[in-house]
Amino acid sequence: MALLDTLDVGEDDYGNPFDVVLGGRAYRMEIDLNKFANFLTASLWDAEGNALVNGEKLVINQRLFASLNSNDYPIEDLVPMDESGQETEVNGDNFGDTVKLTFDDRPANGAGFDTPVAETNETSNTDTDDDTDIDLESDSDE
Repeated sequence: MALLDTLDVGEDDYGNPFDVVLGGRAYRMEIDLNKFANFLTASLWDAEGNALVNGEKLVINQRLFASLNSNDYPIEDLVPMDESGQETEVNGDNFGDTVKLTFDDRPANGAGFDTPVAETNETSNTDTDDDTDIDLESDSDE
């Protein structure tokens, strides 16, 4: 069962622009498959039809449109993601199946998800016997 909401895009949608609401604003989006190199791209237009992004490559676990810094672009995070963590790339074979275009609305601290948390000396106040403790207050002339 998926923990995050996804944008339902499949093979039949490739090359066909569709309407989507992101961050409360209307956009037009298109997903294309490069059959020769087996990767996908996303294009985005505002509600008036002005091109905002043309052919940005979908990269696993990387936010779409992250490099764009303007009020014209969505504030909502769309991330090509395989929630099982098994896939290492986005391609025509896995997109829409194991890799979904996900609305990544997880809080920055990961609250609400069953994610293992590493125990560290700083938070547990216990010695893990890993011989990596560093005494920053000791005199360096010793």
